[in-house]
Amino acid sequence: MVKRILIIFGFWVLGLFTLMIISTPDAKTVPIVETTSVSKLQIVEATQRITHRDTVWLPANMMCPQWAQMAIDVGWLETDLPKIDAVMHRESRCFSDSHYAKDPHGGSYGLMQINAFWCKPSRWYPNGYLQSFGVLSNCKQLFHPRTNLIAARLIWQYSHTQYEDGWLPWQP
Repeated sequence: MVKRILIIFGFWVLGLFTLMIISTPDAKTVPIVETTSVSKLQIVEATQRITHRDTVWLPANMMCPQWAQMAIDVGWLETDLPKIDAVMHRESRCFSDSHYAKDPHGGSYGLMQINAFWCKPSRWYPNGYLQSFGVLSNCKQLFHPRTNLIAARLIWQYSHTQYEDGWLPWQP
């Protein structure tokens, strides 16, 4: 009986030791953002680092919590999360592959329903506004959640700079 208890205890200690090794945080880091001023706009650059131990407090009753950490990672502020969540849920119901073709300029794409206007050539941006920042090369890339959230942040910053209301493009 004692021998069985010692064997079970030995396996338990071995399992605990293995778990401690697996769960030990490593030196890998996750990019967060730093802003730089470029032609009156602040552009997201992933230069700072945070570790996985840093905590993002999610607002209560989020409808799209699966995208919150990614939003923070690409430059949105924690204080923006409730509004991002509401816009994302209203515009796409949290589905990254949403496309509303009836919107003008070729429709709206992705989580934040970015209108194709922002990635089409114009008089001021011959390759497209978002292309001028290297965010994407065509509108279909707005279906990628990270690209969509970066594009939304750039559009928010443009609107905030020009009209003092970053959320203006998403007014219902």
